[in-house]
Amino acid sequence: MLICLKQHSDQSLVHLFQNGHERAIEELINRYKSSIYTSIYIIIKDRFVAEDIFQDTFLKIVNNIRVGKYAEQGKFLPWAIRIARNLSIDYFRKIKQQK
Repeated sequence: MLICLKQHSDQSLVHLFQNGHERAIEELINRYKSSIYTSIYIIIKDRFVAEDIFQDTFLKIVNNIRVGKYAEQGKFLPWAIRIARNLSIDYFRKIKQQK
């Protein structure tokens, strides 16, 4: 069954992903990768570290959706950016502890 994912809302894509449609998460990633990466880079100011945190962000997003931690009352993008921001802050805390 071929579904045109670009026409679906974020909420619909999350539901599709929760129901086993793996390509739905790819659409969400493609839809927001630029915004999320930019929000990380503004905080981190290092391209390589920002790319690592970006990957960690989407791993955390995927895992949270799979275990049912995504609350639909908010929108997907602000939720995803909040995860990215928290991981960026955690990065600085980790560096501070190492010093």
